[in-house]
Amino acid sequence: MSAIDGSRWQDVLAEIRKTLRKQQYDTWFKRVQFTSSAGEEIQLIVPNRFYADWLENNYRSTVEAAIRTVFGGEPRVHFEVDSSPRGSRAEADDEELAPNPRSLALNKAFQLNAFVVGNCNRLAQAAARSVAESPGAVYNPLFVHGRVGMGKTHLLQAVCHRFLELHPGGAAAYVGAQAFVTELARAKEEDRLDAFRARYRALSLLAFDDVQLLAGKDASQEEFFHIFNELHSQKQQVVVSADRPPQEIDKLSDRLVSRLRWGLIVNLDRPDRETKLAVLATKAAARRMTVPADVLEFLATEVDGSVRDLEAALVRLAAFASLGQKPIRVAVAREALAAQDSKRSRVISVPQIQDAVTRHFGLKAEELLSKRRSRSVAFPRQVGMFLARRLTNLSFDEIGVFFGGRDHTTILYACEKIEKQSAKDPALASSIEEITQVLNKELEAEM
Repeated sequence: MSAIDGSRWQDVLAEIRKTLRKQQYDTWFKRVQFTSSAGEEIQLIVPNRFYADWLENNYRSTVEAAIRTVFGGEPRVHFEVDSSPRGSRAEADDEELAPNPRSLALNKAFQLNAFVVGNCNRLAQAAARSVAESPGAVYNPLFVHGRVGMGKTHLLQAVCHRFLELHPGGAAAYVGAQAFVTELARAKEEDRLDAFRARYRALSLLAFDDVQLLAGKDASQEEFFHIFNELHSQKQQVVVSADRPPQEIDKLSDRLVSRLRWGLIVNLDRPDRETKLAVLATKAAARRMTVPADVLEFLATEVDGSVRDLEAALVRLAAFASLGQKPIRVAVAREALAAQDSKRSRVISVPQIQDAVTRHFGLKAEELLSKRRSRSVAFPRQVGMFLARRLTNLSFDEIGVFFGGRDHTTILYACEKIEKQSAKDPALASSIEEITQVLNKELEAEM
């Protein structure tokens, strides 16, 4: 590999420019600076941590390929945050406006090959795979709709995972409608609307969840409409989800509804018996539960609801068996479901979870909802978010409302972090189990 210096760095940028749209290049590379190289190790300076993370996750291979073209060898690029006063100001200015401030905030479990396929969702899964593998070429936009708990979020994030796997030079973002509204409002307040727009319009793929939450929000609809138009005109992929078809969403502008109907509209329906069995078997295996075939058959027959309802029934069965020190049998499953049906309104609520968490960690309720970021508060807060997602049927946005109005990506990040950490930390896993048992015992006492 020949030596690289500042003057020849412009040749690398010229190669990068050939592979990207102007919007992408201007957004992500105009502020990247060459600083030094030692052999095949190359240091690049970027304005802030968000730039570093985004470039690392989405454009590393693009940069290294351009360097190979110009200089040869096998370069290894490192993105370093500008530590100068100017860089510190840029970090403060830009980081809050990221489309997804936590490196896409994707749940690694939400992969296409982990999506249980049946007659109820086969078309949706096949369409999702097609747009991930051939973005902008077919079904643009892809609109997925279905009631809560049918797998819309899983499918949208799976599209992002597959896209990034196959198109490492592209940029994908998964964003919830409520997070979009919040970010837009902040951008307007801080007079940084151009930066907000530039980041979204530089995407190769946008997965937009729960678009029905834009209903009645005219300014947010207007902004999303123009972002949609820009991406679609550039043949960049858009995937959207909602709880109903676009034409049935009240207070959504006619022109936005029209755009959302341009591509393919697919429904995630209630799972049939075969799909229920497959879902239950998959979820049981993920939880390392040994569930006899006749128990799976019983649950598949008795639970008439969403994928999330099936998982909730499985969790409830595990709790009944554990608390009663009984083997998992049909009789125990019948008892668990009967108790749930007889007191269906008596379910674990987020405030109950928050109360149990604060008692376990010795906090005050107001601390859990505060903006304090010290580990002594932030960590229990994340545990509470994780348990709220596991033990209720609420969406990430809905859970965020209970935790001081935090957005979709914050809840998703917390859930992913606690899930990973609990798998490696027996003490944390024990704490989660202890809090869950306390909540289940309180629920049983109410019944």
